[in-house]
Amino acid sequence: MANRAYSRAGIIGRLFNQPLAVMPQTAAIVLGAIGQRFDVQQLFVSTEGRTLQLSELEQMAADKRIEISARANVDRRAKQQPAERLMPVINGVAHVAVRGETVAENGIGPMSGFTGYDGIVASVQSADADPTVRGILLDIDSPGGEVSGMMEAAQILMARRGTKPMRAMIRGVGASAAYCIACCADEITLHELGLAGSIGCISMHADFSASLEQDGIKVTLFASGANKADGNPFEPLPADVIERVQAMVDTSAGKFFDHVATARGLNAAEVRGLEARVFMGEEAVTAGLVDKIMGWQDSMDEFEAAVNGPGNRPAATAPSGARSAKGNGMSTVATAPAAEQQPENLQASIEAARAEGHAAGLAAGAAAERERFEQLATLDGSSTISAALTEAITSGASVADFALAQARAKKDKLGAAAEALKTEAIAGGDLPEGSARAGAPGQQAPANRGQAYAARKAAASK
Repeated sequence: MANRAYSRAGIIGRLFNQPLAVMPQTAAIVLGAIGQRFDVQQLFVSTEGRTLQLSELEQMAADKRIEISARANVDRRAKQQPAERLMPVINGVAHVAVRGETVAENGIGPMSGFTGYDGIVASVQSADADPTVRGILLDIDSPGGEVSGMMEAAQILMARRGTKPMRAMIRGVGASAAYCIACCADEITLHELGLAGSIGCISMHADFSASLEQDGIKVTLFASGANKADGNPFEPLPADVIERVQAMVDTSAGKFFDHVATARGLNAAEVRGLEARVFMGEEAVTAGLVDKIMGWQDSMDEFEAAVNGPGNRPAATAPSGARSAKGNGMSTVATAPAAEQQPENLQASIEAARAEGHAAGLAAGAAAERERFEQLATLDGSSTISAALTEAITSGASVADFALAQARAKKDKLGAAAEALKTEAIAGGDLPEGSARAGAPGQQAPANRGQAYAARKAAASK
Protein backbone atom coordinates (compact mmCIF):
# COMPACT_ATOMS: atom_id res chain seq x y z
CA MET A 1 0.00 0.00 0.00
CA ALA A 2 3.04 2.27 -0.17
CA ASN A 3 3.00 5.18 -2.60
CA ARG A 4 5.15 4.53 -5.68
CA ALA A 5 7.55 7.25 -6.82
CA TYR A 6 8.28 7.81 -10.53
CA SER A 7 11.14 9.74 -12.08
CA ARG A 8 10.54 12.68 -14.42
CA ALA A 9 11.50 10.51 -17.38
CA GLY A 10 9.22 7.75 -16.19
CA ILE A 11 6.22 10.08 -15.96
CA ILE A 12 6.92 11.56 -19.41
CA GLY A 13 7.20 8.06 -20.83
CA ARG A 14 3.83 7.10 -19.38
CA LEU A 15 1.99 10.26 -20.42
CA PHE A 16 3.32 11.14 -23.84
CA ASN A 17 3.76 9.51 -27.26
CA GLN A 18 1.69 6.43 -26.51
CA PRO A 19 -2.01 5.51 -26.38
CA LEU A 20 -3.83 6.25 -23.11
CA ALA A 21 -7.17 4.81 -22.03
CA VAL A 22 -8.39 7.99 -20.35
CA MET A 23 -11.02 10.62 -21.06
CA PRO A 24 -9.75 13.90 -22.59
CA GLN A 25 -10.97 15.78 -19.51
CA THR A 26 -8.87 13.53 -17.27
CA ALA A 27 -5.79 14.16 -19.38
CA ALA A 28 -6.44 17.89 -19.20
CA ILE A 29 -6.66 17.79 -15.39
CA VAL A 30 -3.41 15.82 -15.13
CA LEU A 31 -1.57 18.22 -17.43
CA GLY A 32 -2.97 21.17 -15.51
CA ALA A 33 -1.41 19.76 -12.35
CA ILE A 34 2.05 19.04 -13.80
CA GLY A 35 2.19 21.20 -16.94
CA GLN A 36 4.59 23.85 -15.70
CA ARG A 37 7.07 21.28 -14.39
CA PHE A 38 7.16 19.50 -17.73
CA ASP A 39 7.03 22.58 -20.00
CA VAL A 40 3.52 21.76 -21.26
CA GLN A 41 1.80 24.95 -22.43
CA GLN A 42 -1.31 23.69 -24.19
CA LEU A 43 -3.38 20.62 -25.06
CA PHE A 44 -5.10 19.99 -28.36
CA VAL A 45 -8.37 18.08 -27.85
CA SER A 46 -8.97 16.28 -31.10
CA THR A 47 -12.49 15.15 -30.19
CA GLU A 48 -13.57 18.77 -29.72
CA GLY A 49 -11.26 20.37 -32.28
CA ARG A 50 -9.98 23.03 -29.89
CA THR A 51 -6.86 23.88 -27.92
CA LEU A 52 -6.77 24.41 -24.16
CA GLN A 53 -4.16 26.82 -22.86
CA LEU A 54 -2.11 26.14 -19.74
CA SER A 55 -4.16 28.65 -17.70
CA GLU A 56 -7.34 26.70 -18.53
CA LEU A 57 -5.68 23.40 -17.69
CA GLU A 58 -4.49 24.74 -14.34
CA GLN A 59 -7.98 26.00 -13.51
CA MET A 60 -9.47 22.59 -14.31
CA ALA A 61 -6.87 20.93 -12.07
CA ALA A 62 -7.58 23.40 -9.25
CA ASP A 63 -11.32 22.76 -9.50
CA LYS A 64 -10.74 19.01 -9.36
CA ARG A 65 -8.54 19.39 -6.25
CA ILE A 66 -11.33 21.33 -4.53
CA GLU A 67 -13.88 18.64 -5.48
CA ILE A 68 -11.66 15.81 -4.23
CA SER A 69 -10.94 17.68 -1.00
CA ALA A 70 -14.64 18.29 -0.40
CA ARG A 71 -15.46 14.62 -1.01
CA ALA A 72 -12.63 13.53 1.24
CA ASN A 73 -13.84 15.63 4.16
CA VAL A 74 -17.59 15.21 3.85
CA ASP A 75 -17.94 11.94 5.78
CA ARG A 76 -18.74 13.71 9.08
CA ARG A 77 -21.63 15.50 7.37
CA ALA A 78 -22.78 12.62 5.22
CA LYS A 79 -26.20 12.24 6.87
CA GLN A 80 -27.08 15.78 5.83
CA GLN A 81 -25.86 15.32 2.23
CA PRO A 82 -28.12 14.04 -0.56
CA ALA A 83 -26.83 10.62 -1.55
CA GLU A 84 -26.37 11.55 -5.21
CA ARG A 85 -23.74 14.13 -4.21
CA LEU A 86 -21.56 11.36 -2.79
CA MET A 87 -22.23 8.40 -5.10
CA PRO A 88 -24.26 7.34 -8.14
CA VAL A 89 -27.96 6.83 -7.41
CA ILE A 90 -29.68 4.94 -10.23
CA ASN A 91 -33.35 3.95 -10.18
CA GLY A 92 -33.55 4.41 -6.42
CA VAL A 93 -30.39 2.36 -5.74
CA ALA A 94 -27.29 3.99 -4.25
CA HIS A 95 -24.05 2.43 -5.57
CA VAL A 96 -21.23 2.31 -2.99
CA ALA A 97 -18.04 1.33 -4.79
CA VAL A 98 -15.29 -0.63 -3.01
CA ARG A 99 -12.19 -0.76 -5.21
CA GLY A 100 -8.53 -1.46 -4.63
CA GLU A 101 -7.11 -1.89 -1.18
CA THR A 102 -9.24 -0.94 1.83
CA VAL A 103 -7.77 1.47 4.39
CA ALA A 104 -9.02 3.17 7.54
CA GLU A 105 -9.43 6.64 6.03
CA ASN A 106 -9.55 7.73 2.41
CA GLY A 107 -12.65 9.91 2.17
CA ILE A 108 -15.73 9.31 0.05
CA GLY A 109 -15.36 6.91 -2.85
CA PRO A 110 -12.33 5.04 -4.18
CA MET A 111 -9.35 7.30 -4.84
CA SER A 112 -5.74 6.58 -5.81
CA GLY A 113 -6.32 2.83 -5.70
CA PHE A 114 -7.73 2.78 -2.17
CA THR A 115 -11.17 2.77 -0.56
CA GLY A 116 -11.59 4.05 2.99
CA TYR A 117 -13.80 2.38 5.56
CA ASP A 118 -14.77 5.92 6.59
CA GLY A 119 -16.08 6.58 3.09
CA ILE A 120 -17.99 3.31 2.89
CA VAL A 121 -19.76 3.98 6.20
CA ALA A 122 -20.47 7.61 5.33
CA SER A 123 -21.94 6.65 1.95
CA VAL A 124 -24.25 4.03 3.47
CA GLN A 125 -25.39 6.44 6.19
CA SER A 126 -26.15 9.09 3.58
CA ALA A 127 -28.16 6.59 1.54
CA ASP A 128 -30.09 5.48 4.63
CA ALA A 129 -30.98 9.09 5.45
CA ASP A 130 -31.97 10.02 1.88
CA PRO A 131 -35.71 9.36 1.26
CA THR A 132 -35.13 9.05 -2.50
CA VAL A 133 -32.93 5.97 -1.97
CA ARG A 134 -34.78 2.66 -1.69
CA GLY A 135 -31.85 0.25 -1.71
CA ILE A 136 -28.05 0.17 -1.34
CA LEU A 137 -25.63 -1.80 -3.52
CA LEU A 138 -22.10 -2.50 -2.30
CA ASP A 139 -20.24 -2.81 -5.61
CA ILE A 140 -17.08 -4.72 -4.64
CA ASP A 141 -13.87 -5.62 -6.44
CA SER A 142 -11.15 -5.58 -3.79
CA PRO A 143 -8.56 -7.96 -2.30
CA GLY A 144 -8.95 -6.41 1.17
CA GLY A 145 -6.57 -4.26 3.15
CA GLU A 146 -6.01 -2.87 6.62
CA VAL A 147 -7.40 -4.35 9.82
CA SER A 148 -7.39 -0.90 11.40
CA GLY A 149 -10.93 0.48 11.13
CA MET A 150 -12.30 -2.73 9.54
CA MET A 151 -14.25 -4.07 12.52
CA GLU A 152 -15.55 -0.64 13.53
CA ALA A 153 -16.96 -0.18 10.02
CA ALA A 154 -18.44 -3.69 10.11
CA GLN A 155 -20.16 -3.04 13.45
CA ILE A 156 -21.73 0.18 12.15
CA LEU A 157 -22.98 -1.51 8.99
CA MET A 158 -24.38 -4.47 10.92
CA ALA A 159 -26.21 -2.16 13.34
CA ARG A 160 -28.16 -0.54 10.49
CA ARG A 161 -29.51 -3.89 9.24
CA GLY A 162 -33.28 -3.83 9.10
CA THR A 163 -33.48 -0.35 7.61
CA LYS A 164 -33.10 -0.18 3.83
CA PRO A 165 -32.24 -3.37 1.90
CA MET A 166 -28.56 -3.73 1.02
CA ARG A 167 -26.96 -6.14 -1.43
CA ALA A 168 -23.25 -6.84 -1.89
CA MET A 169 -22.24 -7.59 -5.48
CA ILE A 170 -18.75 -9.06 -5.91
CA ARG A 171 -17.54 -8.48 -9.45
CA GLY A 172 -14.09 -10.05 -9.53
CA VAL A 173 -12.84 -10.51 -5.98
CA GLY A 174 -14.18 -9.81 -2.52
CA ALA A 175 -11.56 -11.17 -0.18
CA SER A 176 -10.37 -10.65 3.37
CA ALA A 177 -11.35 -7.14 4.57
CA ALA A 178 -13.48 -6.59 1.45
CA TYR A 179 -15.43 -9.76 2.27
CA CYS A 180 -15.78 -8.52 5.86
CA ILE A 181 -17.62 -5.49 4.44
CA ALA A 182 -19.59 -7.57 1.91
CA CYS A 183 -21.15 -9.88 4.50
CA CYS A 184 -22.66 -6.87 6.30
CA ALA A 185 -25.20 -6.77 3.45
CA ASP A 186 -28.48 -8.66 3.55
CA GLU A 187 -27.27 -10.88 0.70
CA ILE A 188 -24.24 -11.40 -1.53
CA THR A 189 -24.03 -12.25 -5.22
CA LEU A 190 -20.84 -13.44 -6.94
CA HIS A 191 -19.76 -13.81 -10.56
CA GLU A 192 -19.32 -17.46 -11.58
CA LEU A 193 -15.56 -16.89 -11.88
CA GLY A 194 -15.43 -14.46 -8.96
CA LEU A 195 -13.49 -15.06 -5.76
CA ALA A 196 -14.66 -14.72 -2.15
CA GLY A 197 -13.18 -15.65 1.20
CA SER A 198 -9.65 -15.36 2.62
CA ILE A 199 -11.21 -14.82 6.04
CA GLY A 200 -8.35 -14.16 8.41
CA CYS A 201 -5.47 -11.82 9.22
CA ILE A 202 -1.78 -11.74 8.38
CA SER A 203 1.28 -9.82 9.52
CA MET A 204 4.68 -9.67 7.83
CA HIS A 205 8.21 -9.06 9.02
CA ALA A 206 11.25 -8.55 6.79
CA ASP A 207 14.65 -9.43 8.26
CA PHE A 208 17.48 -7.69 6.38
CA SER A 209 20.15 -8.50 8.95
CA ALA A 210 21.91 -11.18 6.87
CA SER A 211 21.90 -9.01 3.76
CA LEU A 212 23.29 -6.04 5.70
CA GLU A 213 25.98 -8.20 7.26
CA GLN A 214 27.04 -9.43 3.83
CA ASP A 215 27.30 -5.84 2.65
CA GLY A 216 29.32 -4.94 5.71
CA ILE A 217 26.61 -2.76 7.18
CA LYS A 218 25.86 -2.79 10.89
CA VAL A 219 22.81 -0.97 12.24
CA THR A 220 22.71 0.23 15.83
CA LEU A 221 19.32 1.08 17.33
CA PHE A 222 18.87 3.45 20.27
CA ALA A 223 15.54 2.83 22.01
CA SER A 224 13.95 4.16 25.19
CA GLY A 225 12.49 0.82 26.25
CA ALA A 226 13.13 -2.90 25.92
CA ASN A 227 10.25 -3.33 23.45
CA LYS A 228 10.56 -0.06 21.55
CA ALA A 229 12.46 -1.65 18.66
CA ASP A 230 10.39 -4.85 18.48
CA GLY A 231 9.85 -5.98 14.90
CA ASN A 232 12.58 -3.85 13.35
CA PRO A 233 13.99 -5.22 10.06
CA PHE A 234 17.65 -5.03 11.08
CA GLU A 235 17.73 -8.09 13.34
CA PRO A 236 16.00 -11.47 13.61
CA LEU A 237 12.77 -11.56 15.62
CA PRO A 238 13.21 -12.84 19.19
CA ALA A 239 10.89 -15.66 20.26
CA ASP A 240 8.89 -13.48 22.67
CA VAL A 241 8.25 -10.90 19.95
CA ILE A 242 7.09 -13.60 17.54
CA GLU A 243 4.66 -14.80 20.21
CA ARG A 244 3.24 -11.31 20.79
CA VAL A 245 2.79 -10.60 17.08
CA GLN A 246 1.05 -13.95 16.59
CA ALA A 247 -1.26 -13.15 19.52
CA MET A 248 -2.29 -9.87 17.88
CA VAL A 249 -3.00 -11.66 14.60
CA ASP A 250 -5.07 -14.33 16.38
CA THR A 251 -7.09 -11.74 18.31
CA SER A 252 -7.91 -9.78 15.17
CA ALA A 253 -8.78 -12.95 13.26
CA GLY A 254 -11.04 -14.14 16.07
CA LYS A 255 -13.16 -11.00 15.84
CA PHE A 256 -13.28 -11.42 12.06
CA PHE A 257 -14.49 -15.05 12.42
CA ASP A 258 -17.21 -14.04 14.89
CA HIS A 259 -18.41 -11.26 12.60
CA VAL A 260 -18.69 -13.52 9.54
CA ALA A 261 -20.44 -16.21 11.59
CA THR A 262 -23.04 -13.73 12.84
CA ALA A 263 -23.54 -12.06 9.47
CA ARG A 264 -23.83 -15.28 7.46
CA GLY A 265 -25.70 -17.52 9.89
CA LEU A 266 -22.70 -19.82 10.43
CA ASN A 267 -20.68 -20.58 13.56
CA ALA A 268 -17.22 -19.33 14.37
CA ALA A 269 -15.70 -22.83 14.33
CA GLU A 270 -16.94 -23.36 10.76
CA VAL A 271 -15.49 -20.05 9.64
CA ARG A 272 -12.17 -20.75 11.35
CA GLY A 273 -12.16 -24.19 9.73
CA LEU A 274 -12.10 -22.62 6.26
CA GLU A 275 -8.44 -21.83 6.98
CA ALA A 276 -8.62 -18.51 5.08
CA ARG A 277 -9.26 -20.31 1.80
CA VAL A 278 -10.42 -18.36 -1.25
CA PHE A 279 -13.48 -19.88 -3.01
CA MET A 280 -14.51 -19.48 -6.64
CA GLY A 281 -18.10 -19.28 -7.85
CA GLU A 282 -20.29 -22.18 -6.75
CA GLU A 283 -17.75 -23.25 -4.15
CA ALA A 284 -18.41 -20.01 -2.30
CA VAL A 285 -22.15 -20.77 -2.29
CA THR A 286 -21.53 -24.26 -0.90
CA ALA A 287 -19.31 -22.81 1.82
CA GLY A 288 -22.12 -20.41 2.82
CA LEU A 289 -20.11 -17.29 1.96
CA VAL A 290 -22.40 -16.01 -0.82
CA ASP A 291 -26.06 -16.48 -1.68
CA LYS A 292 -26.10 -16.95 -5.45
CA ILE A 293 -24.07 -16.79 -8.62
CA MET A 294 -24.98 -13.89 -10.87
CA GLY A 295 -23.30 -11.64 -13.38
CA TRP A 296 -22.92 -8.05 -12.23
CA GLN A 297 -25.48 -6.71 -14.74
CA ASP A 298 -28.11 -9.29 -13.78
CA SER A 299 -27.46 -8.62 -10.09
CA MET A 300 -27.99 -4.89 -10.48
CA ASP A 301 -31.10 -5.32 -12.64
CA GLU A 302 -32.66 -7.78 -10.20
CA PHE A 303 -31.96 -5.62 -7.17
CA GLU A 304 -33.40 -2.51 -8.84
CA ALA A 305 -36.54 -4.42 -9.80
CA ALA A 306 -36.90 -5.78 -6.28
CA VAL A 307 -36.66 -2.45 -4.46
CA ASN A 308 -38.88 -0.65 -6.99
CA GLY A 309 -41.49 -3.36 -7.55
CA PRO A 310 -45.02 -2.93 -6.12
CA GLY A 311 -45.00 -4.32 -2.59
CA ASN A 312 -41.88 -6.36 -3.32
CA ARG A 313 -39.08 -4.61 -1.53
CA PRO A 314 -36.49 -7.06 -0.15
CA ALA A 315 -36.60 -7.64 3.57
CA ALA A 316 -33.41 -6.68 5.42
CA THR A 317 -32.75 -9.85 7.38
CA ALA A 318 -29.67 -11.91 8.15
CA PRO A 319 -28.79 -14.49 5.48
CA SER A 320 -29.39 -18.10 6.43
CA GLY A 321 -26.15 -19.40 4.95
CA ALA A 322 -25.57 -21.28 1.70
CA ARG A 323 -28.42 -21.36 -0.81
CA SER A 324 -29.04 -22.79 -4.24
CA ALA A 325 -27.75 -20.36 -6.81
CA LYS A 326 -26.70 -21.32 -10.32
CA GLY A 327 -29.20 -20.94 -13.13
CA ASN A 328 -31.45 -18.67 -11.11
CA GLY A 329 -30.21 -15.32 -12.28
CA MET A 330 -33.53 -13.49 -11.92
CA SER A 331 -34.99 -14.91 -8.71
CA THR A 332 -36.68 -12.48 -6.37
CA VAL A 333 -34.68 -11.04 -3.50
CA ALA A 334 -37.38 -11.58 -0.89
CA THR A 335 -41.07 -12.34 -0.57
CA ALA A 336 -43.60 -9.55 -0.65
CA PRO A 337 -45.02 -8.36 2.67
CA ALA A 338 -48.35 -9.76 3.80
CA ALA A 339 -51.52 -8.16 2.44
CA GLU A 340 -52.33 -6.45 5.73
CA GLN A 341 -48.86 -4.84 5.63
CA GLN A 342 -49.39 -3.23 2.23
CA PRO A 343 -49.53 0.59 2.52
CA GLU A 344 -53.09 0.92 1.25
CA ASN A 345 -54.42 -1.88 3.50
CA LEU A 346 -52.50 -0.53 6.46
CA GLN A 347 -54.12 2.90 6.03
CA ALA A 348 -57.58 1.34 5.80
CA SER A 349 -56.92 -0.59 9.01
CA ILE A 350 -55.87 2.59 10.76
CA GLU A 351 -59.06 4.40 9.65
CA ALA A 352 -61.27 1.48 10.75
CA ALA A 353 -59.59 1.35 14.15
CA ARG A 354 -60.01 5.08 14.54
CA ALA A 355 -63.76 4.87 13.70
CA GLU A 356 -64.23 1.93 16.05
CA GLY A 357 -62.51 3.78 18.87
CA HIS A 358 -64.62 6.89 18.26
CA ALA A 359 -67.87 4.85 18.34
CA ALA A 360 -66.77 3.08 21.52
CA GLY A 361 -65.99 6.42 23.10
CA LEU A 362 -69.45 7.79 22.22
CA ALA A 363 -71.17 4.68 23.61
CA ALA A 364 -69.18 4.88 26.84
CA GLY A 365 -69.99 8.57 27.18
CA ALA A 366 -73.71 7.95 26.64
CA ALA A 367 -73.77 5.17 29.23
CA ALA A 368 -72.01 7.37 31.77
CA GLU A 369 -74.46 10.20 31.10
CA ARG A 370 -77.45 7.89 31.57
CA GLU A 371 -76.01 6.66 34.86
CA ARG A 372 -75.42 10.26 36.01
CA PHE A 373 -79.00 11.23 35.08
CA GLU A 374 -80.45 8.23 36.97
CA GLN A 375 -78.47 9.00 40.11
CA LEU A 376 -79.46 12.68 40.00
CA ALA A 377 -83.13 11.78 39.58
CA THR A 378 -82.92 9.27 42.44
CA LEU A 379 -81.43 11.83 44.78
CA ASP A 380 -84.25 14.29 44.01
CA GLY A 381 -86.86 13.93 46.75
CA SER A 382 -89.93 14.79 44.67
CA SER A 383 -91.90 12.53 42.39
CA THR A 384 -91.34 14.79 39.43
CA ILE A 385 -88.22 16.43 38.09
CA SER A 386 -87.79 19.64 40.01
CA ALA A 387 -86.43 22.91 38.71
CA ALA A 388 -83.21 22.27 40.67
CA LEU A 389 -82.75 18.87 39.02
CA THR A 390 -83.44 20.31 35.58
CA GLU A 391 -80.79 22.98 36.15
CA ALA A 392 -78.27 20.36 37.40
CA ILE A 393 -78.79 18.18 34.31
CA THR A 394 -78.55 21.14 31.95
CA SER A 395 -75.38 22.51 33.54
CA GLY A 396 -73.70 19.08 33.69
CA ALA A 397 -73.33 19.14 37.48
CA SER A 398 -71.87 16.03 39.07
CA VAL A 399 -73.85 13.76 41.39
CA ALA A 400 -71.75 14.80 44.39
CA ASP A 401 -72.28 18.54 43.76
CA PHE A 402 -76.06 18.10 43.34
CA ALA A 403 -76.32 16.02 46.54
CA LEU A 404 -74.42 18.68 48.49
CA ALA A 405 -76.66 21.45 47.11
CA GLN A 406 -79.76 19.48 48.03
CA ALA A 407 -78.54 19.00 51.59
CA ARG A 408 -77.69 22.69 51.98
CA ALA A 409 -81.08 23.79 50.58
CA LYS A 410 -82.94 21.43 52.90
CA LYS A 411 -80.95 22.66 55.88
CA ASP A 412 -81.64 26.28 54.99
CA LYS A 413 -85.37 25.66 54.53
CA LEU A 414 -85.69 23.79 57.83
CA GLY A 415 -83.91 26.63 59.58
CA ALA A 416 -86.27 29.16 58.06
CA ALA A 417 -89.33 27.07 59.06
CA ALA A 418 -88.14 26.81 62.64
CA GLU A 419 -87.82 30.57 62.90
CA ALA A 420 -91.32 31.03 61.42
CA LEU A 421 -92.86 28.58 63.94
CA LYS A 422 -91.45 30.64 66.75
CA THR A 423 -93.50 33.57 65.55
CA GLU A 424 -96.52 31.36 64.57
CA ALA A 425 -96.26 32.77 61.08
CA ILE A 426 -95.49 29.60 59.09
CA ALA A 427 -97.75 28.39 56.31
CA GLY A 428 -98.14 24.77 55.35
CA GLY A 429 -96.75 25.35 51.88
CA ASP A 430 -93.54 26.69 53.37
CA LEU A 431 -92.58 23.30 54.79
CA PRO A 432 -89.73 21.67 52.77
CA GLU A 433 -90.41 18.70 50.51
CA GLY A 434 -89.76 15.35 52.14
CA SER A 435 -90.66 16.67 55.62
CA ALA A 436 -93.22 14.92 57.85
CA ARG A 437 -96.17 17.01 56.79
CA ALA A 438 -99.62 15.38 56.51
CA GLY A 439 -101.51 15.34 53.27
CA ALA A 440 -105.08 16.31 52.80
CA PRO A 441 -107.69 14.09 54.45
CA GLY A 442 -107.94 10.79 52.58
CA GLN A 443 -104.84 11.61 50.44
CA GLN A 444 -101.62 9.54 50.63
CA ALA A 445 -98.33 11.39 51.13
CA PRO A 446 -96.06 11.44 48.01
CA ALA A 447 -93.56 8.60 47.82
CA ASN A 448 -89.90 9.28 48.68
CA ARG A 449 -87.96 8.15 45.56
CA GLY A 450 -84.63 8.22 47.40
CA GLN A 451 -85.89 5.67 49.94
CA ALA A 452 -87.36 3.57 47.13
CA TYR A 453 -83.99 3.59 45.24
CA ALA A 454 -82.15 2.53 48.42
CA ALA A 455 -84.67 -0.25 48.98
CA ARG A 456 -84.22 -1.54 45.42
CA LYS A 457 -80.42 -1.58 45.78
CA ALA A 458 -80.67 -3.45 49.11
CA ALA A 459 -83.00 -6.05 47.63
CA ALA A 460 -80.77 -6.57 44.56
CA SER A 461 -77.72 -7.21 46.74
CA LYS A 462 -79.41 -10.05 48.67
